[in-house]
Amino acid sequence: MEGMSLSFERHADLWGNRVAVVEGNEEFTYADFARRVKSAANELGELGIDSGDRVAVVSRNRVEVLVLLFATWRVGGVFAPVSHRLTPATVSNPMERIDPDIVLFESAQRDLVRQFDAHSFEEFEDGESTEAGESTAVDSPHARLDRTATIEADDTCLLVSSDDGGNVVCLSRQAVEWNCITAVSGFGLGRTDCTIPLLPLSLSDCLFRFVLPLLTVGGCVVLQRAFDPERALSAIEQHGVTCLNGGPTEFQGLADVEGETNRDSLRSLFSLDWLTTRARVPPDVREAFPVPFVRVYGRPETGLNVLRESPETERTAHPFPDFDVRIEDETGELFVRGPTTASRYLGGKRFDDWVPTGDLFRRENRNDEDESAGFVFVGRAGEPFESEGERIHPRAIETVLESHADVRTAGVIEGVAETGGAAPKAVVVGDVSPGELREFAEERLARHEVPRAIEVVASLPRRATGELNRAELRRRFGK
Repeated sequence: MEGMSLSFERHADLWGNRVAVVEGNEEFTYADFARRVKSAANELGELGIDSGDRVAVVSRNRVEVLVLLFATWRVGGVFAPVSHRLTPATVSNPMERIDPDIVLFESAQRDLVRQFDAHSFEEFEDGESTEAGESTAVDSPHARLDRTATIEADDTCLLVSSDDGGNVVCLSRQAVEWNCITAVSGFGLGRTDCTIPLLPLSLSDCLFRFVLPLLTVGGCVVLQRAFDPERALSAIEQHGVTCLNGGPTEFQGLADVEGETNRDSLRSLFSLDWLTTRARVPPDVREAFPVPFVRVYGRPETGLNVLRESPETERTAHPFPDFDVRIEDETGELFVRGPTTASRYLGGKRFDDWVPTGDLFRRENRNDEDESAGFVFVGRAGEPFESEGERIHPRAIETVLESHADVRTAGVIEGVAETGGAAPKAVVVGDVSPGELREFAEERLARHEVPRAIEVVASLPRRATGELNRAELRRRFGK
């Protein structure tokens, strides 16, 4: 795609006076941003950061994160954003895998990185981080010589952690560029588009849904250090935001700022063209916004824009351009092949031509005359269990329960049947009695799929991306 580039010198030449990033009351044009990137790259070079070296950043959504991302790429380094939502105990998981040559952080996250030889943004910008050439790496069991050879072999430029920090995937420069190209072409993004990230920039969902794609085609990104629904609504209106990506929590927050009055004002935000999410958004929240929600499927391993639903094909998703997807049977694990896929897990498995997702999908045709297959998400490969000799897919049951008008969201886990064997148990959020919901389920599900126990709760545990945290659900409500 012409004009697609990860170089901000190129961006400044194309769109020098256009606003690239807004944070608070500050606006940074593409020319301003390019100067900051060049300055940060020079500082990284003074500190000895070179090709293949890893720069870890722990921060909320600040302009410094994006500056350091492009500055790291300018010197040939590998950028590794680490979630500020982790704890001092769990942050060591991704850090040990990343084995950074330097750790930079915003001062508000000092407690999170105290165990590492880390340096604040202020120290970095003032040139006080360390003497040139002095190592700032985290102690790690990984062999530095071995890892450098691997970096050069696959041209890794970005390390993306899972939302819980459990895995880190390696993305090449080509994969990063094609993730941007896929979003631009799939959503029709251009230089008049604008987004405000509702999720942390450390998440690949946030980086690749709209933020990086817009910065490669001359669009605008409005940053808030922490998600605040009231300020976010004001920014959407003020800057004419055209595309939003988030989870149920964020969209619920926007819808609830001022109750019904706010929902009327939401419907007047005519600048919005796209509302995207990975997880299901409750019907009453969806109805509060002026355009329909589009659920998008993708993971760091495969690229973030792989399958997309549409209002016309709700729950049935179709591939983005330039993607090959397959499942072994009518229901099976989804495999993805395309230019956006990661090369490997850091310190672990290398991916071949087809990348496994670990997610189960069902193949579905819209009608007999339409031979193009769509795909319906069934759940994680490790989620199904057996009840009465039959295989249970929790997500299929959740979809039926969530179709009840008074159920906002549902989670299904393995419970205990009257006979002592396994049986589905439902944990739901909504204004519905367990007896009423069980009758509703009996009319729509097979006997072995009907939950034997139903518990109504105030909320369900979710991951940072908005997806149901089923492991935590099992821990809280399991047998």
